[in-house]
Amino acid sequence: MKSFLLAALVLVSVNASADQIASLVNFESTAARPDTADGQDNITSILNTNMEFTLPENISFYGGFSFVLGETFESSVTLGSRFYSATPAFQIFPGIPMWSFIGGGVSFLDDTVYYPEAGFRIATSDASRLDVYIKILNSSNDTYDKHIMVGAGLTF
Repeated sequence: MKSFLLAALVLVSVNASADQIASLVNFESTAARPDTADGQDNITSILNTNMEFTLPENISFYGGFSFVLGETFESSVTLGSRFYSATPAFQIFPGIPMWSFIGGGVSFLDDTVYYPEAGFRIATSDASRLDVYIKILNSSNDTYDKHIMVGAGLTF
């Protein structure tokens, strides 16, 4: 199944223009997390490196790798999607628009982790964007479940 998803992502990427594909690098830190049964804290932060494909309908799909830091180091494949507002929600300064987004995704760690996310994308230049967001991790494994992550990312 993973090889099929990778092949589909490569096929879509080959047919897309350069304006639709971007690198996406995010760093997330835990804002709230439960303790495990033995009293140990779980995930402390996550580093994501993804490729994002954006459709003209303000929908994007991304996929890549996640590196989880906590009690132990772990890496995984991550897939997700976001829906951006059609027009900027507001402008911080003249010429710097800010879009809102909602989305969700899945990370294939030791156990599968699902998450909803919501945030803002700020245009820092013509070629790069800054993402600020919050996401809630959900899993059947207590190591990942009920974590609230606050993140920032750069798209270029």
